[in-house]
Amino acid sequence: MRIWCFLLALCLNTLGVAAPLQERTLDKAALAQLADALDIPAESDLIAETQKQWLCQKGLERWELTELEEEQRLFVLNWAEQQRLYTAWQPASSRYDTALILGATTGCMKKRMNYLAQLWQQGVRFDQVIWLTGDRPLDARVDSTLDRCRNESEAAHILWDEANLPEEMRQLPVTYIAVPMKSEGSSLKRPNTEDTLVAWLASGPTPCKALFISDQPFCGYQFAILKTTLPEEFQFDLAGPGVDPSSHPAAAAITLDSIARWIYQEQICIHRKWLNQN
Repeated sequence: MRIWCFLLALCLNTLGVAAPLQERTLDKAALAQLADALDIPAESDLIAETQKQWLCQKGLERWELTELEEEQRLFVLNWAEQQRLYTAWQPASSRYDTALILGATTGCMKKRMNYLAQLWQQGVRFDQVIWLTGDRPLDARVDSTLDRCRNESEAAHILWDEANLPEEMRQLPVTYIAVPMKSEGSSLKRPNTEDTLVAWLASGPTPCKALFISDQPFCGYQFAILKTTLPEEFQFDLAGPGVDPSSHPAAAAITLDSIARWIYQEQICIHRKWLNQN
């Protein structure tokens, strides 16, 4: 029954700490079907099991994940297609105060930036652009510009400076939030989405209507992080381009990792909502 208790809570959780302009959730019946197909018993703790079985293990990056066996891979990819986890997320409004590009590998950041430019060409407007990045060292397996910069934050400057943007968009003020690496024992850990968001909030932004830009299949869990972390004075939306899962050799494993992060973060939202009401 524990999995069904979580799914019921997920279904009922339609309000977060912040104010999303459109709600995004996973279908509870479809999620139960996925868990069952991947041998997670209905009576188990869904959060604990997906964190253990689907989440990228500590010390690894998503691009280092090993793909699932063929039968499970095909099931996950088909399931995710049906749930539109590879489909672009569109903004709910045509007017925002601020557009914020979430940091990632250079390829993903470029894709996110180009999608924001595409939205501008479609009539979506905003008054400024903010990059939320971390000082993650670049990795030759997934990043470009290694000959010109050292980390993700520096790469964001190059990507923006060299982008083919609409002229009016090019004239907008641009701010870069660069979060240092985090100490974890004797090693350093890269900042995550929440770290960059917290750093932006620490800079004292005026409550606003914000459009965050990600890309699939990462939109869901990053949306949940925004919903959990942003103060209630902020209105927000998240948009991002779709993806062809055949473009990555570990697409199914990456999808499961994203789902595990999404439902974990939704559980945090549920808990904080309960605390706010009691």
